[in-house]
Amino acid sequence: MPQARTFLFIFISLIISTGQLLAQPAKPEWRYEGPRVGIDLSRFLMSGFQHASRTGWEVQADIPWKGNFFPTVEFGTQQFDDKKDNFRYQNNGFYGRAGIDLNILKFESLSDGDLLFVGARYGYSRFKHWASDVVIPNYWGDYYGSIPERNMNAHWAEIVFGMKGELAHNFFIGWSLRAKILFSKSKDPVMSPYIIPGMGKTTGDIPFDFSFGVYYRFPLRKTQTLPKPLQMGGKSNDDEEEDDQFNNSGGSYNQGGFNRGGSSGSALLN
Repeated sequence: MPQARTFLFIFISLIISTGQLLAQPAKPEWRYEGPRVGIDLSRFLMSGFQHASRTGWEVQADIPWKGNFFPTVEFGTQQFDDKKDNFRYQNNGFYGRAGIDLNILKFESLSDGDLLFVGARYGYSRFKHWASDVVIPNYWGDYYGSIPERNMNAHWAEIVFGMKGELAHNFFIGWSLRAKILFSKSKDPVMSPYIIPGMGKTTGDIPFDFSFGVYYRFPLRKTQTLPKPLQMGGKSNDDEEEDDQFNNSGGSYNQGGFNRGGSSGSALLN
């Protein structure tokens, strides 16, 4: 019996020790950085909730720059088909965006790659649109016709807010909310574009868009330096380091022969 109790005690201790090791992974020695490439899944998921047929794909990529900045490029294609009561509108084309994201979260460790960001984009689209099955009511009878295909382009800007979180090593999921401002578009004397690939509908003043994607980071670079958090109008990193040195030294340093550490300063004043 004593041997059985000893064996049971050792077995339970091993289980507890293993659990503690699993709960406290070893501190990483390196931070891996590199370009992150992904695909926007919302282009596939949202099509099932829309009356019109809207298909296409979008690829997104970013790369770290100076710690908290992430230059970004996005490009894709779109095909749109909407059947109304008296016409059928269609368009298709490609688009691209370029901009930068600014991380506003503090990286807590070398393994922390989560981002909460604000950003901006410039967008350009080149597409063609046309209309068929056009029905125009008339006193003498309905008129049936079509609007021929015309090449178009558009320019716009986007303000972006979103996040990207590391789900597994080098694999990320993320979302973004975007407000879009149309700068210019080609003029069609017959029909204005109802929707612009990469931007969205043109019927509202400021269209909004939502995206959700998955990404993979290519770990091309490793470092032991953790990016410093941004200073939003506060002290600089150098000032913070000086304050830390002052606090760590017990709050005592000499300046012009005056010791600001406490009792010794009183002796000098006396």
